[in-house]
Amino acid sequence: MKNLLKSMALASIITLAFACKNDPSASSNTVGAASMSAATPNSTEQPKTDAATAPKEIEAVPTTAKSTVEAVTPNATQVTPASQNPSSKATGKVTSIKFDEMSYDWGKLKEGDKMTHIFKFKNVGNEDLIISDARGSCGCTVPEWPKEPIKAGKTGEIKVIFDSAHKNGPQSKTVTLTANTDPANVVLMIKGNVDAKEEAKTN
Repeated sequence: MKNLLKSMALASIITLAFACKNDPSASSNTVGAASMSAATPNSTEQPKTDAATAPKEIEAVPTTAKSTVEAVTPNATQVTPASQNPSSKATGKVTSIKFDEMSYDWGKLKEGDKMTHIFKFKNVGNEDLIISDARGSCGCTVPEWPKEPIKAGKTGEIKVIFDSAHKNGPQSKTVTLTANTDPANVVLMIKGNVDAKEEAKTN
């Protein structure tokens, strides 16, 4: 009886071993589990990758914005200053001038006469008056002006000589002064009616 039980147990073991040897499901399950394990990424490592790259992208945005703002925002210290009056280049200061009269009419003139008129002025500003230039509108009108500075409150004269040679009929000429005044240019005018048949009017 004892020997019979041993034989039955041995037969069962052999049968079970044979069945396992011929059953491919065990090895298939093992291979499938290994494949799934290799194909499935580790979900716990993904947040680390995102966390590492995210700060770099966030830092890049403020840097670009700052560069753009600096490029388009003008520097307050580079504001262009107010334009200076060109007449003040000589002294850097501006004054005022006032004439007793701005125009003069000789009336009837005889052709060929040279007529002279004096325009008187006063420096009514607080700085020295400097007349840098005086020009007639044509070669027949020649101005003479003081080259030295005129002190504040002092007076001066502009002498204008008009040559009526080769002139006929109404004449109107100008003299333009350039000085350290505002505006920089002052225009004086002379007039006359040249007629060769009329006696010249004495000045």
